Amino acid sequence: MKVLSIDWGSKKIGLAIGDTRLKLAIPLRPIKNGKDVFLNLLSIIKQHGVDLVLIGLPLTPSGKEGQRALEVREFAQELKKFLPEDVSIEFWDERYTTEEAYRLMVNSNAIEKREFKDSISAYVILMEFFESV
Repeated sequence: MKVLSIDWGSKKIGLAIGDTRLKLAIPLRPIKNGKDVFLNLLSIIKQHGVDLVLIGLPLTPSGKEGQRALEVREFAQELKKFLPEDVSIEFWDERYTTEEAYRLMVNSNAIEKREFKDSISAYVILMEFFESV
């Protein structure tokens, strides 16, 4: 099954693509969160034959949903309107994925970290998902 992982941000959306059979994930270039975001995501979903969209849900340290989680859920509701019927959406607890992304990017320069942190976070979300299935 092909999975697209999303690390949602109000300005930029990190992406990673992977396959549950191979348990292999690859970060993609992040996309701008703007008026064409859903059409851009649909294009990526079609291009890669995605079956599942896995969206990181930003929970508080205590595991509760706050304002950002509500924004992510609203984003997912809107995205669902653009998806083919056979593509589903699931949420994944994304607590501490940014810290893990920075750890993975320890040898990257500041520009690379700023540019790819969100997609590396999406990669971390996807790898955690693969470990659970």
